Amino acid sequence: MFDTRLLLAIPFFCLSSLALAGGTSHETARVVDVQPIVDIERTPVDREVCQQQQVLVEKRHSHTPTILGAIVGGVVGNQFGGGSGRRAATVAGAALGGSIAHDSSSGKRVVPSTRTQCHTERSWRERTVERGYQVTYEYNGRLHRTTMNHPPGDTIQVRVSVEPSGY
Repeated sequence: MFDTRLLLAIPFFCLSSLALAGGTSHETARVVDVQPIVDIERTPVDREVCQQQQVLVEKRHSHTPTILGAIVGGVVGNQFGGGSGRRAATVAGAALGGSIAHDSSSGKRVVPSTRTQCHTERSWRERTVERGYQVTYEYNGRLHRTTMNHPPGDTIQVRVSVEPSGY
């Protein structure tokens, strides 16, 4: 026959030998839930946006029309008179031509022009990053939680230690 007292002694023997061997062993526990721990990383993304704008620009005064007017006036004045009169007509024609050309070009001229205006716009790129896993497991009829760096399988190893309950 089989002695049932022997069956009761086996767990006691295992626990006492566990305590003698340092008090710690590893067992397998069933994983019941895994939740990823996620963070959202935001990265700035800058882009340049440019627009064409029509503006009115004041044109600069040029001396070229005055010079050309004086030359043309001098050539025309040179056609009249003779001797010193011709010289006087040439000088008068040059002065008159230069003055007329200067007066006609000295007014402010406003002309349309296209300018490009740019500015920077910032938007954000978001991405989800897994930082670890919240793992719920069952051991010895009780639920426990731990955090892991990698996803577990269906089971995990747990460290079991035995200590005396006090004296």
